[in-house]
Parts: sequence; structure tokens; C-alpha cells
Amino acid sequence: MEIRLATIHDVDPLFELNEQFNGQGVTTKELMADSLMNNDREKVFLAFVDGVPAGFCCVQLFKSVCYATNYAEITELFVKEEYRRQGVGTALLAFAEDYFKDKNVKGFQLLTGQNNKAAQAFYEKNGYQRSEEWLYRKKR
Repeated sequence: MEIRLATIHDVDPLFELNEQFNGQGVTTKELMADSLMNNDREKVFLAFVDGVPAGFCCVQLFKSVCYATNYAEITELFVKEEYRRQGVGTALLAFAEDYFKDKNVKGFQLLTGQNNKAAQAFYEKNGYQRSEEWLYRKKR
């Protein structure tokens, strides 16, 4: 298995993986390419098994004038069905956490569905604990 930081050259496999995860029409290859080149607060990691794209993880870095340390939020983590339960997701998480080790990151946070028991178990197995905070959202 190979895990690495995604580059502009990875738009095609990343776009395909994202469509499998989030559905068609949520973004375009052009917007994805622009974000990979210009968004310095988000890092995307790709996993390959035998050279085949198997999954990805997106992490946003949050800096605040109110705090000396930073937080990172895992905004997306997806592993193709045929590569699940083979350590790909765990390896993606570990790679992302290691990448941010020297970036003054105090911790990681993420959101997952209340009814997504498989994801909850996965994150707990990887050392994440459920927080008592509530998410509020306002649509525009």
C-alpha cells in the first residue's frame, strides 16, 4: 500500500473516488484541481493498493487568533468497498495525523452521522472519542 499527498496530477482518480463517496455533481474536476493547487489549509491524502486508487482522506487545518495551537478536522475519509477491512482507512488516518505532527496541531476532530455505527466504531478503534458538543448548521 502507498499513501501520499495528492497533487494536481491526481485529479482524475480523486474525482472518481469522491463521486463514489459523495455522489455525482458535487464538484467538478476544474474546481478540485483549483483547490488542490490553491487551498493551503486543506491537505488531501490518497491511498493506492497495487497501484490502484483505494481511498482518500481530506484534512482541513484550522488556525485561530484566539488560540496558540491549531486543530485539524478530518472532513472526508473514504475507502472503496473492495479495500475495506484491510487497514487502508487506518493507514490513511495515521498518515494524515503524522503529516500534521510538526504543524502545531493540538488535536484532530471530525463529524460523522449519528446512525453511521460502522464509522463510529472505526474512529473509536483508532483512538477518537465522542465529544459532547452539538453541531448547528444554517443553510443558505
